[in-house]
Amino acid sequence: MLPFVLRVLNRIRPREGWAPFLLTVVALLCAPAALLAANQELRAEGLLVLTGLSAIAGLRLARSRLSAKGAAALTVLLGILLAVVVAGRLLPPFSLAWTEVGRAMDWIGRRQAATGQPLPFIATAAFLWRQLTNLGVRLWGWGRAAAGGGAVQDPIAFLLLAAFLSWAMGLFATWQIYRRRSPLVGLLPSGASVTILAFFTLGMAAFYLFTFLFCTLWLLAICHLWTDRDRWEQRHTDYPDNLGTELMISVAPFLVVLLALAAIFPVIRPQELSNAFWKVAEKPWSAVERASQRLFGPIAESRYHGGTGSGGELPGLDLLRAGPEPSQEIMLYVTTNDAPPPPPEPEERRESKPAHPWRYWRSRTLDTYTGRGWINGPTERQAVAAYHPLDSEPVGLMAGPELLQQFELAAPHGTLFYAANAPLSIDQPVVAEWRAPGDLVQLGGEASRYTVLSRPPQPTTVELRARSPLTAPLPADIAARYLALPETIPQRVLDLAEEVTGDAPTRYDRAKAIETFLRNYPYTLDLPPPPADRDVVDYFLFELQKGFCGYYASAMVVMARAVGVPARVAEGYAQGTYDYENHRWTVKGKDSHAWVEVYFDGLGWIDFEPTASQPTQEWPGGENQTPIAVPPLPSRPGNWWQQVPWALVGLGGVLLALAAVVVWIWLPKPGRELAAADLVRDREARLLRWGARLGHPFHDGQTPHEYGAALADALRRRGQESRWPPVRRAGGEAPPQVERLTETFVRAQYSPQPIDEREGWQMRDLWSRLRRNLWWLWRALPFGKDG
Repeated sequence: MLPFVLRVLNRIRPREGWAPFLLTVVALLCAPAALLAANQELRAEGLLVLTGLSAIAGLRLARSRLSAKGAAALTVLLGILLAVVVAGRLLPPFSLAWTEVGRAMDWIGRRQAATGQPLPFIATAAFLWRQLTNLGVRLWGWGRAAAGGGAVQDPIAFLLLAAFLSWAMGLFATWQIYRRRSPLVGLLPSGASVTILAFFTLGMAAFYLFTFLFCTLWLLAICHLWTDRDRWEQRHTDYPDNLGTELMISVAPFLVVLLALAAIFPVIRPQELSNAFWKVAEKPWSAVERASQRLFGPIAESRYHGGTGSGGELPGLDLLRAGPEPSQEIMLYVTTNDAPPPPPEPEERRESKPAHPWRYWRSRTLDTYTGRGWINGPTERQAVAAYHPLDSEPVGLMAGPELLQQFELAAPHGTLFYAANAPLSIDQPVVAEWRAPGDLVQLGGEASRYTVLSRPPQPTTVELRARSPLTAPLPADIAARYLALPETIPQRVLDLAEEVTGDAPTRYDRAKAIETFLRNYPYTLDLPPPPADRDVVDYFLFELQKGFCGYYASAMVVMARAVGVPARVAEGYAQGTYDYENHRWTVKGKDSHAWVEVYFDGLGWIDFEPTASQPTQEWPGGENQTPIAVPPLPSRPGNWWQQVPWALVGLGGVLLALAAVVVWIWLPKPGRELAAADLVRDREARLLRWGARLGHPFHDGQTPHEYGAALADALRRRGQESRWPPVRRAGGEAPPQVERLTETFVRAQYSPQPIDEREGWQMRDLWSRLRRNLWWLWRALPFGKDG
């Protein structure tokens, strides 16, 4: 089996070698990989396979006689077909295909004896029909929504476009590299895609950008060497055949350093550069973002633009964008009609209970947990005039006095407006986004100064308990939306929620128990990104067991929903620091925050604070409440290998392997250094072995000149009779090389004039090229004249 596989690999091997082709494939895979890392909800892993196929097809086209226009026409049609296959998931699962093949073989074996036997591949045909029907329905729905001006929720159009562009970029790159020796032009579209994704999403996309640069720089050097070799061969200039190895040695250290930087600094974003970009691109990018969301559905948003989180990501993850040090940049100034807080005492800690109302400046709420983070389901937008009531629904029964807030934006924030809970009206025209009446998602507008009127709920603890008995039914739309969890939630998360809440008699007591339990987890910003294949709440609760606000808020909402408590995530900013001189709150980047809102029938959405670094929300009537007893934190896995920094170990291993290769190449090898004449004799002996392998052994009575001339003629005929271009080229290059080696051997063996070191070096280099040509001619041998 192994010889067959090796023979197949040899048949499809690019004539330039596997290394350049693999570098090309890896560079092309960076763009779809970055897209999937930015939004894993797309579930479009087929883009990776399609990109690999495009590289193979592009290599074949580059070797063909088709013109650029002909190749483009052919590949556009094929690309449309493959894009439909990938986006529509038309390929049957492997299990179904394997079963169908078995049924087909059984049907063929029994066709003489069986009557009424169903035809094979019926199940596959039914699968394809279902997938095609589903694809048609999705495209029809997308077309109607796009033509009607509504917001598209299905990303099918984006998937089709991404699949076609992945195919087109792969073909274009391989065509430019292998036909025109221009990797910079060929990889430019892929590089632009990776760069844009890295700028807006960071995370793994930044690592893929470094990987792309690694491959591109290496390909630039390789293509430059190819161009020089072609020129040298046209001029019949002798050159060392091991230039590729020397190129690898000279370029590899710099490229390894590039990858090391990618591993050590996966999320670099100079804040000044980012701010300067958004000052210029804020409005046009907002228009592009709105248009793309309308046409392509809820694709991942940028993590800097428009708020503190992104679709499908953990809320608050942007707190780690500049490393563990939180941003000290001032983001907001907020003036309210609250009484100023008392000056803090020197020993007072922020975690202590505040003596004044604790406010959140909310940007938006999120309702759908994906296992990787949070996104929003279908919403409706409504333009609201200045000072006009935002919602016709009545404010909760226990709403407090009106809270007046004056916001002044000190840094770019996109189009989102901020407001305390239960906003009533704004002095600017806004676009309000709703899930349902009374269920506000976010507010958007263009102003950098605005005033908001809110009426935050101010219930008592007694009222919260009275309105949340476990036996009381919830409104149907609230229960359907805010108790929903994905089927992939690990069972131990659900079990832990039951254990923490125990026999708590009300939904309020359950929410309070979960909040108290989570505040025992240590708070930190110095964390690695969550694993791509893990549920983030499960990862936080059982393995990481420390985190920042996004982890706390996600864990509380998931656990609350698991025990029947409707909850959602809210994000924006915590209250900030009070400026006693200017009588306003100063809100900095470090105050970016995510918290929890729990629904109480008749009261509305009530804030809860599970993050250990923030003060809890306390309501009147709970002063003498007995402390809630909660279980200890789950025990962490004790496997030592989970604590090993395998990324650094792997990087160190790569560096050591590279150093070993360099030492092995450059250090002299004992017993391998031959004198020039002995080296020529050794190469002649190898030529005799190759001649026997090719069916032309040395016969008694032949002189070296006679044998060399006979072998050269045989090799020339072998090349002329073959249809393989590499074999034909080898048949033209090998005969003069054989004759030159034979002539040098005769002089080394019989001439009184010794062979000097320079000629020995030339023979060593000539043999490396001759051996490659002999290998091609030997490979074509079993296939006869058809090659």
